[in-house]
Amino acid sequence: MSFFLLMALYGILAIVLESTWLSNLPTSMLRFDFIIVAVAALSFYREAWRAIPVIVFFGVITDVASGGPFGMSILSYLIIYGCVRMVLAKISFQAGAALIFWIAMISVLDKLVSAVFMMAVTGRIVFAEVIIQAAPAQAILDAAIAIFLIPFIKWYWDLSWEKITRPKGLVMK
Repeated sequence: MSFFLLMALYGILAIVLESTWLSNLPTSMLRFDFIIVAVAALSFYREAWRAIPVIVFFGVITDVASGGPFGMSILSYLIIYGCVRMVLAKISFQAGAALIFWIAMISVLDKLVSAVFMMAVTGRIVFAEVIIQAAPAQAILDAAIAIFLIPFIKWYWDLSWEKITRPKGLVMK
C-alpha cells in the first residue's frame, strides 16, 4: 500500500509540475514528461501486480489533466508496459547507455500510440502529423531526464515510514 501511495504522490506532483511551472518551454510541443519515465521504470523493475495499478493511475491523472480524449494515456502506458515486459527477456537494459536508448524508444512508442489513438478518435491525420514531428526531440528530452530521474524513482519507491523517521546517526538522551 505504501508503494502505491508513494507513487501516486509522485504522479500527482509530476502532473502539477508538468502542467504549471515547467509548461513554459520555448516550444509548445516539447514538455518535461516525468510520468513516461516513471512508467518505463515501473515496466523495467516492478512486477505486474505492483506496476499495473500505478500505471493505470498515472494514465487516469494524465488523461484528466490533458486536453486529449480520455483513455489515450491509459492505453498508451499499458501498451508500453506490455511491450517492455514482452521484450525484457530479450534485451539487456542494465547498462546506462542501453537504458537511456530504451527510454527514448519508449517515448517514441508513446507518441506513436497517441498519434494512432488521435487518428482513430478524430478521423483526421493532422494531429498525428504534429505528434510524430515532435517525437524525436521529445525522445531525446525524455532520455536526458531519465538519466537523473530513474535513480531517484528507484530510491523513492523503496521509502517507508520507518526509513523516513529513523534517526540518522548517534542519538544521545
